[in-house]
Amino acid sequence: MKGRRQAGLDQFLTYRLHALTKRSDRGIADVYRHKLDISLPEARVIAAVGAFGPFSIMELARHTNLDKSQASRAAEALLRQGLLERSASDEDGRIVLIALTVDGRALYRKIMPIVRKWNEGLLACLSDSERQTFERLLDKVATHAAERDD
Repeated sequence: MKGRRQAGLDQFLTYRLHALTKRSDRGIADVYRHKLDISLPEARVIAAVGAFGPFSIMELARHTNLDKSQASRAAEALLRQGLLERSASDEDGRIVLIALTVDGRALYRKIMPIVRKWNEGLLACLSDSERQTFERLLDKVATHAAERDD
């Protein structure tokens, strides 16, 4: 009975994407922990702030696909380590923004090659043509999902 339910779940895109994400996250989390002594949420925060920041916690949660509480805990840990710093928003002084410190930027420069290599490893089973098709279709489904949310 359990096997039949499992086979049924494999028919759903969201289940398959979630399973792939969890498998990938476990692997990259181990790499971050062993090479950089940081957690996966912390690495995502550093990567997002490094690429697009500074952010408020709400913006950070959206950009990292973390819950607000996860993003907040990761940011607090990175603030304690001196990798992030707080400042008031120029547009609205009530909003606190977080940005990378000098040490945070150095960590960002270490994270990006690791995540690029991990990404390349995941996609290595695809030809260039398959990769382009996969990325195009993934973008199409993501856009459709976002439109359904509106």
